[in-house]
Amino acid sequence: MKHNHDKPLSTYDELMQNPEFKRKHEESYRELVLSELLLALMAEDKISIRNLAKQAGISPAIIQDIRSGKRDNLTLKTFTSLINALGYNLVLENRNRKKGFPRRIKMGTVGSRSIKSHSRKPKTVA
Repeated sequence: MKHNHDKPLSTYDELMQNPEFKRKHEESYRELVLSELLLALMAEDKISIRNLAKQAGISPAIIQDIRSGKRDNLTLKTFTSLINALGYNLVLENRNRKKGFPRRIKMGTVGSRSIKSHSRKPKTVA
């Protein structure tokens, strides 16, 4: 296959034209990113699997499976528990807002369903 400018496609570009290959590739990439994020946060905070599991209230085996890429069905509840135990917040931000400041939603503890929503407003200086 070729580009419009008669340049040959790379092997990667050719493979990505196959919808099934593309779907599997994107799925595994998302899993890799999540495990890499967890590894980076754990390294930054110098926290062990066992300690993080205790603070998050989950099994150390779950964290080990995430780190090794064996776990591919991480729930939002588990992810939020890990993030909270590491001292971070999960924030969703609507990137499609056209006017004003972006609308943000801060995820609190999912188990108790406390989800806070707020918009960023400019400070008024007198």
